Amino acid sequence: MKFNSLFLSILISIFISKSFALTNSEVAESTEWTNVMLIRSDAPDSTGDTAPGFCNATLIHQNVMITAAHCLVLAYVSGMKKITLQIGNYKYINRKSDGKLVRIGYVDKYILNKEVSIEFPQSLVDKIAVRGEKAMISPSEDVAIAWWKEETPELANIQLADVISPIEHIELIKNLNQKNLQVVTVNPFSGVTSDTKRIATLNNFKWNGYIHSKSLSRVEPGDSGGPLFVQVNGKNKILAVVKGKATTVFDNWDAYSAVGPSICQMANKLPTFIKIEACK
Repeated sequence: MKFNSLFLSILISIFISKSFALTNSEVAESTEWTNVMLIRSDAPDSTGDTAPGFCNATLIHQNVMITAAHCLVLAYVSGMKKITLQIGNYKYINRKSDGKLVRIGYVDKYILNKEVSIEFPQSLVDKIAVRGEKAMISPSEDVAIAWWKEETPELANIQLADVISPIEHIELIKNLNQKNLQVVTVNPFSGVTSDTKRIATLNNFKWNGYIHSKSLSRVEPGDSGGPLFVQVNGKNKILAVVKGKATTVFDNWDAYSAVGPSICQMANKLPTFIKIEACK
């Protein structure tokens, strides 16, 4: 099935009554967030059934994206490692009645198909070797990077996102409740079609081996893999990625998987021409 704006519109019409979207959030208009994009990975499960999987990913190198591992586990296990990237932006026009610049929607700038290699934390690799797609992905290891070899000129002018280093991670979680954390997601199922890319600030969270959040802002289906940013020396860096909702019979919360503990372990598997700043 072709991945395009029409298909997204059909999906949106199906889910519009459920209003999926990052809640208590604002439109992420800044070009700083252009590196956050929608990805689609179609891969079969053990029964042979294939379904489109939509997630978020963030560009951290012109040839590397970071996302959640559960977004790519079927692609990894099946060997069908083809990913479609949707790079979009908000569109504006000058309103004829008064000349005011107004936002009219979120549109595709580029749609790119990539044959990728996928890297997971070693603990997850070991689990998959035994259990395949049925491996349980814990919140502490739900991180992945996807990379490719060829140059991609369409991405050349996008501001790359920084990732926190393992050392920065250790320091940050000591006083995590004093930090300002912001999540950015592109949700194709959003009921508000003109507000597809959103940003929200968390206000109630803690470190529990992962970011455990009961903030007013909540993630929804379609937000998986989105980056959670923290400021380090005045620069926004990715602290974690969206795993999703966690629930028990008594409670529910949002889980964000930290990238610091595994980023360099995964980066060490990349070819020598790819260098991740956090691991230099």
